[in-house]
Amino acid sequence: MKRGVVRLAAVIWLGLCVPAVLCEAQSVEITLRSDAEVTLREIESSVDHNHCTTRQFQHKTFFHNGVWFAFYSDGKDFRYQTSDDSGNTWQRAGEAVDGAPNGSTSFDVLKIGDTVYVSHALYPLGRYDVNAPYARDPARRHEYTHEGRIKKGQIEGRTIRWLENVNPGFTPDYSNLVQDTAGYFWVFTRKSEGGVAHRSSKPNDIREWMRETVCIPVRGRHALDAAALDGGRLYAASVLTTDGKLYGNLYDGQEWGPEAVLISDDVTTVAGDDRRLALEFDPTQKRLHLIYVDAQDKLRYRSLDSPYRPRDWQPALSGPGLELAAGAFTCALSVDSSTTPYGLAITYGLAKHSGRDSRERTGELYARRFDAKLWLGEPVLVSQPGTIHNWYPSVNQDVSDGLCVMYSRSTDKAHLGAPLAVMVSLCLPGPAELPTGRNQ
Repeated sequence: MKRGVVRLAAVIWLGLCVPAVLCEAQSVEITLRSDAEVTLREIESSVDHNHCTTRQFQHKTFFHNGVWFAFYSDGKDFRYQTSDDSGNTWQRAGEAVDGAPNGSTSFDVLKIGDTVYVSHALYPLGRYDVNAPYARDPARRHEYTHEGRIKKGQIEGRTIRWLENVNPGFTPDYSNLVQDTAGYFWVFTRKSEGGVAHRSSKPNDIREWMRETVCIPVRGRHALDAAALDGGRLYAASVLTTDGKLYGNLYDGQEWGPEAVLISDDVTTVAGDDRRLALEFDPTQKRLHLIYVDAQDKLRYRSLDSPYRPRDWQPALSGPGLELAAGAFTCALSVDSSTTPYGLAITYGLAKHSGRDSRERTGELYARRFDAKLWLGEPVLVSQPGTIHNWYPSVNQDVSDGLCVMYSRSTDKAHLGAPLAVMVSLCLPGPAELPTGRNQ
């Protein structure tokens, strides 16, 4: 599938990238020195729902044996497309992953070896609509239902053969799917103004799940991310727009901390504007990396070293996190497992347009290497040059084979939101790859 085409070449892998012209036309190629390439394609031209690529703390793209995979909602079903030619052409899988009525779900995708796991919430009538008959008539409220799905599949070339499809007994709304070092799967989700976690009953098995536990013991509207640490431990973090605070909490291998750790008291208070944090863990350093956007739209960074106590955060929690960029509206985080310590790649949006409210801020999307102290090189533009209505980026977790950024672009400049085009930007390392680890 080859629709809109914009090809860029970057001077270095996630380094300086300056397009020769700004354009919004389709089928345009721009060529600079090709030490590394950014290849951009439109893989879905019109999706009539805002949630086609949400959320940015979920990883919906990955690389496997020469093939790139990208998962998204087309407004009716959750689907994936693949590319085996470095992102030049994309092919839609013939079978949908699952139904997504009215684009109603937000999926997380976890790749382990040649196995893929998916968690999502299923709303047969779509997400709750205040104008629907079941909302207007209390006697019909029972018509609105929702449930969960956890799926397991085997990668076979450019196809995923689905092996298991489980209703876990809970609804993983905007979920994170994680496997800990003991092999247990965890699903993190929000529920009734709480941050909760569900663990599989057995290692390496998604068929049975234990009762929920509270991972962030603070009531409010949660936007959760989580990461598996070493020794069976985990860490969860959540932006609460109800009070504009960012909290974290440690699972020590036995239980969650009784009190949440206040990481920042200066984040957004706008419901729906919570696409602003991301966590990743480096087992070579036993270090947890956190990026987030504060209430002043500044992209910030902190790290947490073992044994992961509140006083182990750097910079210290008594002050603000390290400022990386101003005017940001979203962020996503990847690691590079080919280096020791792991390299970091940060994808972030710089606001260029405001819609009807703060939830509709859009802009240009950039990616850049970071070594936990300083930026490496210059930012790479990964959204289409000349466009500013870009949002909801989703990135691959490990960029050792390149960075794959999927995002949605509003095609109506006057009214942001649906219809949206689904875009995929692939940035591959070239022969003059920027050093990313201290061992290089």
